[in-house]
Amino acid sequence: MYVLVFVLLSALRYTNLMKLVLTGGGDSKHFREIDKFFVSKLGKTPSLFFIPLAGKKRSWKNALSRIQETFSTIHFDNIEACEDLNSLTWEKLKRFDAIYIDGGNTFQLMDMIRDTHFYELLHKFLNHGGVVNGDSAGAIVLGSHIETAHFGLHGDENKAGVISYQGLNLLGSWAIHCHYKKREDKEIQKFVLEYGFPVIALHDSSSVYLSNRNLKVIGKKSVSVFTKKGKKVIEVGESIRL
Repeated sequence: MYVLVFVLLSALRYTNLMKLVLTGGGDSKHFREIDKFFVSKLGKTPSLFFIPLAGKKRSWKNALSRIQETFSTIHFDNIEACEDLNSLTWEKLKRFDAIYIDGGNTFQLMDMIRDTHFYELLHKFLNHGGVVNGDSAGAIVLGSHIETAHFGLHGDENKAGVISYQGLNLLGSWAIHCHYKKREDKEIQKFVLEYGFPVIALHDSSSVYLSNRNLKVIGKKSVSVFTKKGKKVIEVGESIRL
């Protein structure tokens, strides 16, 4: 079902209304300004739909408390957590202004997304002006391929037994790598050359905002992009077109 959905909806990528904030997975203290930027893209008294499914199940309620604390100085009219994507409907999702997909294990998150209608609902949400914030694993699954979750000394293990590494393709062919360190350059470039997917690499304290195919670096550190031509560093405040 997942592959069929991708084929049918792939043409909807890069909708003009797409608004994504992607963060590299560092401590929340690095993202005070990013959080403010995120909320600035929403309306007055916005509501937030929080997805903690990449984390350990016993930590989901604590994750909600952490997000509520993180945004305690920024007013959300409502923050609600989702613990079951199978039961999610458009009638419920359309009541929210933003979706926050939390970090954890990328493969666990993708396993929970598969065989649900989340892909279609996410596209519909973005097409209706919603904003999506993906952190770490929550950012990686939005890209074209989740092999990048294995990169580095502390990459994610595929304990969920995910077979297909295809991501949700919200950025066309671009894949996302989080917790990026320069020593991983060869590993990333090898992936680019072998698979043909370019990569956006985010440091723990870096973040990007994507809208209408434009990528702007808004975090505290530069962002590196890898293509078949090599590596390019995008400094804070700079933009490129994907």
